[in-house]
Amino acid sequence: MPSRRRFFQMLLGSAGLFFARRLRAVPFIAGHSSSLPASPTPESFWEFVRAQFPQPRDEIFFNNGTLGAMPTPVVERVVDSLQELNRTIARWDYRPNHPNWFTGYYPENEIREKMARIIHCDVEEIALTQNATMGMNEIAMGLDLQPGDEIIQTDQEHPGGSSGWLVREKRHGIIYKTVSIPVPPNDPGEIVQRFADAITPKTRVLAIPHITSALGTILPVKEIIQIYKERGVFTVIDGAQAVGQIPVDVKDLGCDAYFSSPHKWLLAPAGNGILYVNKTSAPKIWTILASSQWNNQTDPGFRLQQRGTGNLPLLIGLAAAADFFFDIGPERWFSRIKALGDRLRNGLKNIQGVEILSSVHPTMCAGMTTYRVAGWKAAAMQDFFWEKRKMRPRAINDQLGVRHSVHIYHSETEIDAALEVVEEMAATPPPSKTP
Repeated sequence: MPSRRRFFQMLLGSAGLFFARRLRAVPFIAGHSSSLPASPTPESFWEFVRAQFPQPRDEIFFNNGTLGAMPTPVVERVVDSLQELNRTIARWDYRPNHPNWFTGYYPENEIREKMARIIHCDVEEIALTQNATMGMNEIAMGLDLQPGDEIIQTDQEHPGGSSGWLVREKRHGIIYKTVSIPVPPNDPGEIVQRFADAITPKTRVLAIPHITSALGTILPVKEIIQIYKERGVFTVIDGAQAVGQIPVDVKDLGCDAYFSSPHKWLLAPAGNGILYVNKTSAPKIWTILASSQWNNQTDPGFRLQQRGTGNLPLLIGLAAAADFFFDIGPERWFSRIKALGDRLRNGLKNIQGVEILSSVHPTMCAGMTTYRVAGWKAAAMQDFFWEKRKMRPRAINDQLGVRHSVHIYHSETEIDAALEVVEEMAATPPPSKTP
């Protein structure tokens, strides 16, 4: 008979090795231990994963689309590195063979390699930035564009994905165009056709989200990119909501550039971002934050991550988040998010008075669902969740209602409990006063 630990490792593969190595039987939450389950099952595994997050068990965070909940191993790596830095700072001699005490000037290849592995590219094609907005601006401000050149986006852009292009429109006279995405969006072919119809001889840039921010729609970006590539258009994808929520393979997508915020679905500390630029496309991008490596043409990712002195413990936290992701396993991670998202959507379909604004097409949805309840304002919906069950989805606006994000630290029981709250909400007259 194998031991409990050995059995758990055989069952979970690399995930078991991760927990055996990093997580001991220490109670992170009162009354709950992180010790291994006696009889591991798929659900007991996810219960064990949940124990690695420090939120109280009676508070359920459903706003991962804004900021992910960091697991304790990531938090501890950040805190430990910050404390170690300050304990030993006098020993730092600034020689090349001594560990760095800050970042912003160094290639950080070990961390870039982990990010490159997650989105499937070469390490030299990855730049470590602060967030998705910074990545967008690197491209929007770094491309040579002339008055009259056309950039195409959707009508559902997050400001962090569109504002740089709007600055270029106002400052340099480029033409800013949007393609309307249906609400709800349930026909990928229709969306592809809308983008195909939008191209003109003046189109120079396509800049669209992989997953839309407000509705969580997975756009058919690969098919759209192919159409635009055939016309020589530079393609850049906003992956703020994608990396860590769904599999991302930038080489398969065929885009010129891709940026993301790992503090959302990858559960990294805020203050981390990644920017991918294909090696063949990198010469088209000017450096807009210049330091010593601003003209490094052999390592374009290093060139584009020049930003001055930065917080090294945050990057260490990014590496720890990547370790957490790999040791649980990408396939297990993504399938869990998708399964919980489907469970929520299937339940919402059966509640009278609920309108789902997000896609329910199987290839266009994952962990984010936006919906509204007849008569209810978004803020009132958000407050009702908290008052009834201490649940926290995010109010978007009164037209869209709330956005409900699910992740690996949620359970089927919590999804079912959320549906019970929605059922009660739909059967309750909305408050007379807007919160």
